[in-house]
Amino acid sequence: MKPPFLRALVLVSLVFSGGASSTVLAQAGAESGGSWEGLMAMGNTRYQENDFAGALEAYASVLEAGLESPSLHYNLGNSYFKIGDLGRAILSYERALRLNPGDPDIRANLELARSLTTDEIEPLPRFWVFSVLSWWTNLLPRRVLLLIVASLYVLGSAGLCARILSRSVTPARIGNWLLVGSGLGLLLFGSTLLGRAGLFGAADWGIIMAEEVSVRSAPAAEDDLTLFRVHEGTKVRLDQRTELWSEVVLEDGRVGWVPSEVLEII
Repeated sequence: MKPPFLRALVLVSLVFSGGASSTVLAQAGAESGGSWEGLMAMGNTRYQENDFAGALEAYASVLEAGLESPSLHYNLGNSYFKIGDLGRAILSYERALRLNPGDPDIRANLELARSLTTDEIEPLPRFWVFSVLSWWTNLLPRRVLLLIVASLYVLGSAGLCARILSRSVTPARIGNWLLVGSGLGLLLFGSTLLGRAGLFGAADWGIIMAEEVSVRSAPAAEDDLTLFRVHEGTKVRLDQRTELWSEVVLEDGRVGWVPSEVLEII
């Protein structure tokens, strides 16, 4: 079962068995969640009836309304996978994993989909420090990080009040310890949360949507500039992006330019 968003924002909770997961959607607004619940129920029913195109239509309507969750992207990925749209299946799984990096089901389905792509790309080895940082940043779901940060803030506030208002030594000392501990915790988990939010200059990644794309040495549609070709479902890092062209870096380090229209940002 996929984890829920913050309880204060939960509007819809549906149990979905079969090919899709339990879905919890959140909407911060005054709109009623009933219509979204109906769309999700419709999508779940259609999926279970093997009407994958119909399920996609229902799920996409929820997404277009501005509602998002790991489970919604996961269900979209499963539906795209069933109709053979490998590129969009991988894109949806990647988006689900971005929201919930620790989910084993999402990761397993993503690995399965990626194993079916044409390109076999061996990622460059990473310096161990970056591997550890990536592991730590993605260790906990975002909602857990938010809960930890909020709890530490409350503890720090309580410690500050005890430090300022107490007239005896022991409560003031406890307040000092609470201030120091919560401050260090906020520094650690707050920076982790900011890292998850991409506020430390995190790179943009994209998925190739076209069946085959020529990667060129310059942003120009000339055949003699072709360096190599990539295929649907390949993951690339975006270094530069304009309306017409994007400079991409493959996971094995190769660099080149592709038309911006052939890829979707995760």
